Amino acid sequence: MKPPLLSPKLIIFTVLFIVWVLLFEWIKPYGYFHAGDTVTHIIDSHLQPDSSIHSLAEYGGRFFDHGYVQAAAPRYDPGKYLRSFYIVDFFFPFIYLNFFLALAGYWKGTAFYRVYRAAMIFCALFDLLENTSFAYYLFHQDGGMHQLVAIFTTLKSVLFGFGFVLAVGAFGAACIHWSRNGRRSAVKS
Repeated sequence: MKPPLLSPKLIIFTVLFIVWVLLFEWIKPYGYFHAGDTVTHIIDSHLQPDSSIHSLAEYGGRFFDHGYVQAAAPRYDPGKYLRSFYIVDFFFPFIYLNFFLALAGYWKGTAFYRVYRAAMIFCALFDLLENTSFAYYLFHQDGGMHQLVAIFTTLKSVLFGFGFVLAVGAFGAACIHWSRNGRRSAVKS
């Protein structure tokens, strides 16, 4: 028997996901990051497409872009970053992991769900590693830590993007599957 479409876990983590996205917006004015002419966004959003990208090759250059991490670091206030963004972003992987898994939860027990769950666990792990390695880099900008941060940022961003799309797709497919099965059982009654 398949689980219900709207589980309590899905409702709780949907609300938490929305609250956390709003929380990221709410802490922006705190001043943990100051954009400049060439460094226009935080490293976490470096792979999000924006209007400054004019070609696919230009967008491809953002993958594993340790130069951007290196250029962005001086634009952060390390103390404010730790007291605001780091704390909020430390909990976010646990929230979106549970939210995505709850969205896809209808498919528990399938090969899709097992692979998806593993990928999302890696996504959350890469996110935590990104946050921690970048926090370290803000205080110790010598050495090659910025390269490691760029690797974690790219892996997290790719998995998060695909994970979000797959979670929404899995929920949509579950709705279709549930409605078709629900109609069949109503017709049999």
